[in-house]
Amino acid sequence: MEEIKTKGVVIKAVDYKDSDKIVTIFSADLGLIKARVRGVKKAKAKLAFAVQPFALIEFLLAEKGGFYTVINATSIDQFFNITTDFDNYIFMLGALEVCEKTVKQNSPEPELFMLLLNALNEVCYKETNSMNVFIKFMIESLSVLGFNLELETCSLCGEKLSNKIYPFSYDYNGMLCPKCSNKNEFLELTMGEFAILEKINYTDMSNLSSLKFMSRNDLISVITLLVKIFRIRADEEIETIKQFL
Repeated sequence: MEEIKTKGVVIKAVDYKDSDKIVTIFSADLGLIKARVRGVKKAKAKLAFAVQPFALIEFLLAEKGGFYTVINATSIDQFFNITTDFDNYIFMLGALEVCEKTVKQNSPEPELFMLLLNALNEVCYKETNSMNVFIKFMIESLSVLGFNLELETCSLCGEKLSNKIYPFSYDYNGMLCPKCSNKNEFLELTMGEFAILEKINYTDMSNLSSLKFMSRNDLISVITLLVKIFRIRADEEIETIKQFL
C-alpha cells in the first residue's frame, strides 16, 4: 500500500455504507480522484471538514490497486463565505461540476485547477459577482478544452468584424460575418449580451470586481450560451445551474 500526499479541491461527497463517504477530489497533480473517508459520518468525526464542497485540502492518501483511502487531511481553505449566498453557492457548484465532467483520473489539469482556485477566491474574498466569475470560468475552461471564443473576426472565414453586433455560431464558437451567417444556424446576441461577453472575455479574473452590469437577464442569457457550448463540445450537461436557465 502506497501513501500519497496531494492538494486538492473537494468536488462532492456521497454516503458510503453506514458511516463512510466517497469524496471526489480535483487534485493538483492526480487529476480527478475518488477516495473513501472512513467514519466521517459519525458525530464529531475529525475529518468532517475534508468532505465539504469547495474545501482546499492537503490529503494524505493510501493507494492500493487504483483505490484511494484518506488517512489524514489538513485544511488549507474552506471558502466558507461561498455557502452564505445562494447565487455564490450555486454558480460555484457549477464550476465544480465543470471540473468533475472534464478532468480525468491521472490526468492533471494545472491550468484548470488554478482557474478554479482563482474563481473561488474572487467570490469568497473579493465578493465579486459570482455570475461574472462563472462566465469568465466558463470562457477559460472552454479554452483549456481547446474551444476559444472568437469575437473580433468571423469564426468561419476570418474576416475582421467592424460592427460589434453579429450572429453567434455554436458550430464555430464565435461571431459570423453577414456573408457566413447566411449559411449557418446562429444566435442573435443583443447589445447588452455582447457587451457582457466581450468585457468579461477581455478582463482578467483578478479584475472582474470592477465590472458592473445592470441586467441580470443579460447575464443569464450569456451563461445559457456558454452552457450550451459546453454541452455541445464536452457532451455534458451542467445540472447544477439549470434552475437559472
